[in-house]
Amino acid sequence: MKIFLNENREREFKAFTDKTESLIDSLEGFGNTADIEELKRLVKNFKIKTKDFFDENRKLNIGVVGQVKAGKSSFLNTLLFDGKEVLPKASTPKTAALTKMEYSEENIINVEYYTPDDWKSVENQAESDSESDVAKTARELKKMARDRGLNPAEILSRGSEILRFNTYDGLVSRLNDYVGENGRYTPFVKAVTLKLNKEEFKGISIVDTPGLNDPIMSRTERTKDFIEVCDVVFFLSPSYSFLDISDWQLLSAQLPQKGVKRLVLIVSKYDSGVRDVLKKQVKNSPFSRNGSSSNSTDNVPAACEMVSRKLKKRAKQKILEFEEELKMREKPEELINVVRECANPIMVSAMSYNMINKSPDEYDREEKQLYDKISDFSRDIQEDLKLMGNMDAVRKLFDEVAAEKENIMEEKSRNFVPDAETELKDKLISFKDKASKRVKILSDNDREKLLQQKNTVEAQINNIRADIITAFGEWTSRLESEKAKTIREIRNYSKYSSVDERTGTRSHEESYTTYDHHFLFIKWGRRTRYYTVTENYTYLAAADAADNLRSYVLNSTNSIEEIFSKTVNHKEMKRKLLNIVSDNFDMGSESFDAGFFKIIVEGVVNKIEFPVIKIETSGMVDSLISGFSGEITSSSDKDRLRTALSNALDNFFNMAVSQIEISVRDFKSRINNICGSFEKDLLENINNEFNSLAAQFNDKEKEISNYQNYISELEGALKKIYYKKIPSHY
Repeated sequence: MKIFLNENREREFKAFTDKTESLIDSLEGFGNTADIEELKRLVKNFKIKTKDFFDENRKLNIGVVGQVKAGKSSFLNTLLFDGKEVLPKASTPKTAALTKMEYSEENIINVEYYTPDDWKSVENQAESDSESDVAKTARELKKMARDRGLNPAEILSRGSEILRFNTYDGLVSRLNDYVGENGRYTPFVKAVTLKLNKEEFKGISIVDTPGLNDPIMSRTERTKDFIEVCDVVFFLSPSYSFLDISDWQLLSAQLPQKGVKRLVLIVSKYDSGVRDVLKKQVKNSPFSRNGSSSNSTDNVPAACEMVSRKLKKRAKQKILEFEEELKMREKPEELINVVRECANPIMVSAMSYNMINKSPDEYDREEKQLYDKISDFSRDIQEDLKLMGNMDAVRKLFDEVAAEKENIMEEKSRNFVPDAETELKDKLISFKDKASKRVKILSDNDREKLLQQKNTVEAQINNIRADIITAFGEWTSRLESEKAKTIREIRNYSKYSSVDERTGTRSHEESYTTYDHHFLFIKWGRRTRYYTVTENYTYLAAADAADNLRSYVLNSTNSIEEIFSKTVNHKEMKRKLLNIVSDNFDMGSESFDAGFFKIIVEGVVNKIEFPVIKIETSGMVDSLISGFSGEITSSSDKDRLRTALSNALDNFFNMAVSQIEISVRDFKSRINNICGSFEKDLLENINNEFNSLAAQFNDKEKEISNYQNYISELEGALKKIYYKKIPSHY
């Protein structure tokens, strides 16, 4: 974007790269190969990043991030296409291709297919015995391809394809073939780019991103590449599972660690949260849950306020936790400030918003269900739909972001050199400290003494091995304990199987006959008189049974995910492993660098990813209520509804237990592998360090002189670059 690359900034970038390349040249005769390669990578990445950013066609990159079924496609269809279903819903990871939207004078779809190597990866995953999400998705993709009866080799050989369209209907028809759930070519598509003759897209690039649990590494890498250069991120989390463990994994994995200027947290499917608290209020009813109605209300505005307050409280709590985590990981303050913006999320329901300009007979099945649910609780249904929809707030923010494009980009461009200089300074200081430690070791020891220390460390490794096995054994044992506890908890679903009876009143007319005159057995002047009889009755509502099932599914899923977070706390694990190292080694000795061991431990712990629990429940509620309508008053129908609910709860429990067993087994296997690799990596790194130092004792004085010259060059570079004396540590 040439508007920002003025002569001053261009000179600034060139000065930094020239300075750093000159520094590399001056250090190459002194520094070790690994240090020099690190500096070369820094310069290379800086050039790539700035070249991309200041390309004359560089757009403002806006990413829409969220799990599958978070409502990203519906959100974008409402925001960008007036509610028309242009972007198909990705109901499973297998159909979640990366979709980019940009401006073009000609309306085209650019389809990018997988490479033959990509598809080979799918086939390998599909043939494995793993029950992981990645393997399952691979099997689904392979089955989709087989069901289409197409030749994968022929399609993949195309590489990419350009499709043209003139209308939205033409776009939808063509796009569904390539990224729709039942699209003919869907299993073979890596990404699509929509180029639209639509003024709102000028100067921006919007991407609907899939998740990272993909069986095809290249599709995951494509997502990561885009996320890394995002300027603005809209992160969607649905109201019924707002900011759960899965969201936090996705947020930490996909959130740009550098460069993002705006991060907007969106509570999607807001209507679902509102529906869950709408209840008819019956004072002193023996059937009211918990003896109180504090968790429910009988009108939509109050429900919106109640749900909004609850979700905002959760957002603030989670953002504070996330801030602490970022600080612990020593992330820059700028990134932490961006994250803080999420403490006040925006609540939206794309479906509610789209219903505003429709008549009830135009509603689809989901819209009809929402209308039926809230109509009994609404005084002005149009206003209530608008309140739940709240897309105007997002439109306003989106317009602000587009209008601030130049400011956002300008601010980002100003940080390129400061960020790179900070990274360069940290590397130079790290190189200097490492060289100083080696000088001290060489000065204070001889080869025989060093080898003796190495033998001591190798002997101590046996103690470490035992302690490591014990620590990981404790975590796997705790995992089994949490698993058993959770299964016991979710087995007790009796409170969800009880559907409270509601009380209603109904009236009907009855009549009796009177006569104006009668004598003996003769009557005349006959009249029929009518009167109204009002009676109370009890009934069940299928919606209440559906609410019970939803609550059980949500609460159970959250409990299952907590099995892993309660078992393995990252902070606790890092502390435990560092303590094992420090307890077994003499960390006061200059032979041992605490920071060095900390890096090894953090690398191990960061490999541990909590499994994302996915239990397919989308058809459960529909199946439960499909055979019921209106008020259920007969005893037989009431019994039938209760039985249907009990069966649904039982089915979910069995599915949940099966998923728990699979997830725990896979997680334990992952933990055991990490346990083995930690000991191996620790010993390997220690041995490499000792062997390197031992070799340098062959010409001790020369090596010390080389290190001292290297340190002198580093200090000179730091003084020259940052105009301050860097104190010597030796």
